[in-house]
Amino acid sequence: MSTAVLELNDQALLIKASSGEVYSEPGFALHTEQGIVSGIEARNQAWLQPQNVYRQYWHHLSQNPLRGNLRWARHHADIAFAQLKSLLGHAGQPEKLIISVGANFDDQQLSLLLGLLSAIPTEVIAVVDSSLADCLNLSADKQKILHIDLHLHQTVVSQINCSGNSIEVAEQRLLGELGALSTYALLANHIRDRLVATFRYDPMHSPQEEQAIYNLLPEWILRVGQQSECPISIPSANGDLALTLHRQELLDLMAPRLTELSALLREMSDHAIHFSQQSRILSVLTDKPDASHHLQNTQGVDNCLHFISSLVDDSQGLQRITSLQQIDGNRPRPAIQANGPSTATHLLYKGQAWPLNQPLGIQIDNSRIAISSADTNRASLVLIVENQQLKVLQQTVDAVIELPPQARCGENIIINAQRLELIEVRNG
Repeated sequence: MSTAVLELNDQALLIKASSGEVYSEPGFALHTEQGIVSGIEARNQAWLQPQNVYRQYWHHLSQNPLRGNLRWARHHADIAFAQLKSLLGHAGQPEKLIISVGANFDDQQLSLLLGLLSAIPTEVIAVVDSSLADCLNLSADKQKILHIDLHLHQTVVSQINCSGNSIEVAEQRLLGELGALSTYALLANHIRDRLVATFRYDPMHSPQEEQAIYNLLPEWILRVGQQSECPISIPSANGDLALTLHRQELLDLMAPRLTELSALLREMSDHAIHFSQQSRILSVLTDKPDASHHLQNTQGVDNCLHFISSLVDDSQGLQRITSLQQIDGNRPRPAIQANGPSTATHLLYKGQAWPLNQPLGIQIDNSRIAISSADTNRASLVLIVENQQLKVLQQTVDAVIELPPQARCGENIIINAQRLELIEVRNG
């Protein structure tokens, strides 16, 4: 029977089938006359059609009636159901499912979620805490871990104790004021203020320009983590506007929002700090990214598939798994090693490795991607690896692009939900 693992972080809901297929989309949904559209297409309309786009249905998952007379959704659960059907469809309609959820899901929401999945239908065989899932392959390292997971509307911080074959979530805390959307809003307003002061121009007066800024913000933040001064180009009705983001200004801007998280990092200084893939922007903005580990995007779902026998044996009537006393099977190599993976030299796409020691052009046309080292002038995205960093030389605004914080082997570049892997090629 086919099996898959579904990880529910509304920044990027992720599903991976045991056969290897991986699909991810953000927790945005657009209500149209034809039905509910979820994922990137909905996010690309979030600031163009705010009245029709929903982004809190996972955060407030319930059957409380929504305002207005919506044809396709009575409540947030209907919207979540539509996205669940999309995710499982992309994974080949698995018959069995493991779900990975954070501490932000309470028991009532978890019960509702199980009901939605049974109606698709699929059989949920285990429910595991997502912080535990991310760290299953580290249990033999006998260490204390502080796991940080950023969602759209909040952050989950988990203390995890590992010893021998056992692992447990010792304590968890929700930071309700620290979410990805509020972080992006703060930084977008900072950019708006800079543009008003420099050019007497407010991009937020135009929904199209506001949408463009929010589309580009994730990549800009990661670039700020690589350089103290980050030049950016902002599209506007008056042409592109050049601006420089200063890392220290953003750190100062974020400091009040990060007070509680920073205090936890100081308090747990004896813990190994692990940021989930969706928390990369926090690691950049806490001013201590070098002291932290960044987990790979599929770390949690890969661990669940690898240790599936341990999870299913301990599921006990689908109670949320927050500890395992005995982990069976050989542990996979940790995604993050003590000294970190080596620097990537090539980009792997459809079986071909493209060198990154020279500008590499990626042309993006909806779901189609074409790569060329020869013609970069008209490319949607131009990348290069310099001084062990992945740098963007050119980028257009017509694609949703996520770049890893560093050019490490095993990391992924995500372009409109497609994944391109960074690899190392030796001796040519």
